[in-house]
Parts: sequence; C-alpha cells; structure tokens
Amino acid sequence: MVKLKNNSKIYILCPGESLSGGPEALHQLGYYLNKMGYNAYLCYYHKFTTNPRYTIYRPQILPIESIEDDCNNVIITPESSTKLLRKYTHSKKCIWWLGIQHYDGFETFPIGVKAILKQKWRIHTPVPFWKIRQLLLKIISKRRFQSDSFIPDNKVTHLCGSEFAYAYVKKTFKIPYYLVEPLSLPFLERKDNPILKKEERSKTILYNPSKPSIIMNKLLKRKDLKFTPLENMDILQMQILFRKSLLYIDFGFFGGPERIPKEAVYNGTLLLVARRNAAVNSHDVPIPEQFKIEDFNNETVIVEKIKYMLDNYTELITLFGPFREKILNLEANFQRQIKNIFIIE
Repeated sequence: MVKLKNNSKIYILCPGESLSGGPEALHQLGYYLNKMGYNAYLCYYHKFTTNPRYTIYRPQILPIESIEDDCNNVIITPESSTKLLRKYTHSKKCIWWLGIQHYDGFETFPIGVKAILKQKWRIHTPVPFWKIRQLLLKIISKRRFQSDSFIPDNKVTHLCGSEFAYAYVKKTFKIPYYLVEPLSLPFLERKDNPILKKEERSKTILYNPSKPSIIMNKLLKRKDLKFTPLENMDILQMQILFRKSLLYIDFGFFGGPERIPKEAVYNGTLLLVARRNAAVNSHDVPIPEQFKIEDFNNETVIVEKIKYMLDNYTELITLFGPFREKILNLEANFQRQIKNIFIIE
C-alpha cells in the first residue's frame, strides 16, 4: 500500500495529446482519485496538451516541471515511461502496468527501429513478421532495462491493469496490486440496456484497423463477409455501431485486456479473439474458450467460427452475460482498489 497524508499530492505522468487506451486509463485514474477526495494531477510529457476526448475527466493539469519531489507525494507512471522516475529521489513511486510488451523507452528508440516496430505492411520472410517484431521488442526492451531505464527497487509500488501483467510483475519484481480501469465515462453514463436480438443487428463484423495482423489482411479480401472498421468515430458513433452489430473480432497482440473488446461486449456484440497473451487467461478476457482461436492464422478455422457466431447470435449471446456483468462492476471495483492501495493516515 501507499501511505499518504491529507495534503499529499499524486502526480500521474501521461503522454500529452495521445489518444489510446493507456492515456485514457491515466486520465480515468486522475478523475476517480479526485472524485474520492485525493489530490491528483496529470503531468504531461512529450506535449503539454489534453486530447479533447479526455476533457470529460476534468483533469487537473500541472507542468511536469512543477512536481514537488517530497516524501509525502506520489508519482505514478505507466510502464512505458519508467525512465521518467529517475530524476525523483524523495517521492513515493508507482508503476502502473497497463501492458508489458513495451516496457520502458519505446518512444526513445531510434527512428528506424520505431518504423520497423510500427510496421503495418507484411514483410515477406520465412518467419511470420509478428514474431520478428516481438523478438525485436524483447531485445531492445531488455537492453533499455539494463542501461538507462529506471530499475525498480523494493520501494516501488507496482499496479497491474490485468492478470497478464500481474503474472509478469509478480515473477520479475514483487507482489503487485490490481488496478483495473473501468469503461470510458460516456459508456457508463448511458443507462439504457442494449437490445440483444439478432433481428435488431446487422451481420457487420467490427474490427480495429489500428491493430493490424496477417489474418485480418486475409479476411478483409473476402467477398462473403462484411467488415466495418472502427475508425474516425466519436464514442457516440461507436456505441451506435456496437449496438447494431453482431460481432467484434480482434486477433491482435493482447498486451492487456484491451478496451474496445470490453466496450463491444458491454454493448451486446459477440467477441472472437486470438488465444494469446492476456486473452489466454479467464480473468482478462472471460469469454468461453470456444471463442478464443488457438490457431489464429488459420483462415479456414476463423471464417467457419465467424459464420457460426453470426448465424447463432441469439443462442450465443447468453454466454457473454457473465463478462458483461464483470464489465459493469469494473467501476466499483476500481474505486475499491484505489482505497486499498492509497491509504490516507
């Protein structure tokens, strides 16, 4: 646990302007901390700008240079930027593991390396490109960890946004705490339940184009399936699309539970994923095993499963009830976890 005084300040380090699941989770943490009576501030690095989508969290923003390095204060950083903790010697330090595949320093990698790691087109090699990419990340991350990264000691508190991260941190550092963020506020503020009827939904298959994969490139070429990308949409548009569609698929890396699959299931879609990383365990992605594809590059197996799910939505949607219930309880659990971690004496 992290012991605080009434006047303690909690500084949350966050990449400014960035729009993705990690930065949103950091804004959510600040929102709930302040809502619960703590003194929390967002301190941006890279760019001192709040993405418009995060204004709903009413962040209290301070320049990172304004952080008071005091023994009664706390600094929280995502696992991707722990190097920022090196300059603070007195404050209590927390690392929030929102994923584990980009441990420390991805943004500091050489431009050429970043271009390779962000590659969305397929390189024709005897080894699948995703395996090459994963190996590069491991090698470079290990080198960063051994050289100029902040190396956590026993005084650092580790917070984990998934069971996948928890298992990794537990083996590498010390026993961490769960801190799993809820859905975005706009999703939680909508109180009407989705209609779980096949006739109210289309056979459109939703996917996230920002999480490319070899198998998705193959599937998108098919004429017998209709796909709709989740891009260039605000949250209301995404809600409407989720509630009109039967299925969301994701064959990405699953470095954590992932935000969009939860948003989709919460709004009544079925979910089909690759059985890899965080999607392997039943804590992070608690859906029936039949909807986690082991051979996730096998087009025939996947297409057969997709068609089966589209045809049998009415019978299958009941199997996703426990996951929707868990998603609904994330907000209350998040606040409970905060209370158990940050103790005001």
